[in-house]
Amino acid sequence: MFVLLCIKLIKTIIMNMYKLVLLTTIFLVSLISSKANAQSPLPIHVGIKGGSNFSELPVTSGFNSEYAAGYFVGGMARFDFKRFYIQNELLYSEKSSKIEKTAITGSKNAKWRSLEMPLLIGYKVIDLSTLNVRVFGGGVYSYVLDENVSSVNQLKNSYTKFNKSNIGYQVGAGVEMWKFTVDLIYQGGLNNSSKDFSSKTNSYNVSIGYFFL
Repeated sequence: MFVLLCIKLIKTIIMNMYKLVLLTTIFLVSLISSKANAQSPLPIHVGIKGGSNFSELPVTSGFNSEYAAGYFVGGMARFDFKRFYIQNELLYSEKSSKIEKTAITGSKNAKWRSLEMPLLIGYKVIDLSTLNVRVFGGGVYSYVLDENVSSVNQLKNSYTKFNKSNIGYQVGAGVEMWKFTVDLIYQGGLNNSSKDFSSKTNSYNVSIGYFFL
């Protein structure tokens, strides 16, 4: 019971953080725009990104799960404030996890497709005109569009109630040169992927991005 209360509290904090950061971003953008400083362009950047994810879906006892490769692609927007920045993304993601019961029965990849919206706060450890090195972290909301987890024969009874909405977190580091970015990210889940038992997805992401604005 205590663990469930903690998870609910963390989910509430993350959702409130989303609202606070978005409102703060809107306020700061409006404030800077009102000053109309022609010598200093707005510190807002828009771009695209994509990459690979390596995900694992822990399953109930009696099964083994292993990391499997997937991909993601989407857009990103960043607001800079000196060395700090806020970055919001909207990504289409396909994830996969290798599931097997025994070596005899073999294995099958469980896949799920989702829309993900990370909201990150970062800090530029090295901040040069053409190069920066960053660390960042924040929350991520994902909505499952489609999944075949429930269709995996061994998991039919366990995953009949696959959660559509999920809350997680991200931490990572990145390098940016001119308008190109490369990021390494760990993403973990805060709520269970199935309503039937404890199972939180986690993944490692590698992305390449480009800011065209």
